[in-house]
Amino acid sequence: MIGKYIGRFLMQGEDPLMIDAERCATVRTENTLMHAMLLLTSVGYTSIPVLNDCSHLAGIIAMPSIVNGVLEDDNYNWDLLNRRKVRDVMQTNPPKVFDDAKLEDVLRLLILSNYICVTDRKGLFKGIVARKQILKRLNRLAHEFEIKYDVTPAHMGDHATYDFSSTAMKDLRAI
Repeated sequence: MIGKYIGRFLMQGEDPLMIDAERCATVRTENTLMHAMLLLTSVGYTSIPVLNDCSHLAGIIAMPSIVNGVLEDDNYNWDLLNRRKVRDVMQTNPPKVFDDAKLEDVLRLLILSNYICVTDRKGLFKGIVARKQILKRLNRLAHEFEIKYDVTPAHMGDHATYDFSSTAMKDLRAI
């Protein structure tokens, strides 16, 4: 459970936590692999959501899926980029939450994904929550929380120094 003050603080921010569908780079199931490859290359993302003709989330597509989609036997057939469709190679079960999801559910999914797709209960694509947005808020939390809230430590001194030479950081580097 996220504490109420931490949760409230994380939900505040200059940028919206969810990037609306209208502002997201997406492709359609019927687009060619060439179209998807050009879009991925131009925006510089590792993957993007795939929508069907009703703007429902159908999956996500990434460059490795596109490249594997033109592999025939042991050779690449680059002509397939213009013939094969996104629906043929996309990942069909992307990480997603409904638009009424709890922040802790989003955080759990973002551990393994760069972004989480957001849909309504009928599957209509509403946008994404990017790990970058969460990290920006965590950075703000680390720097501003104690300015806005009085914090009383339960078991440690008032001031602690955290640097990369500490034991905890050595443990992190070992992972």
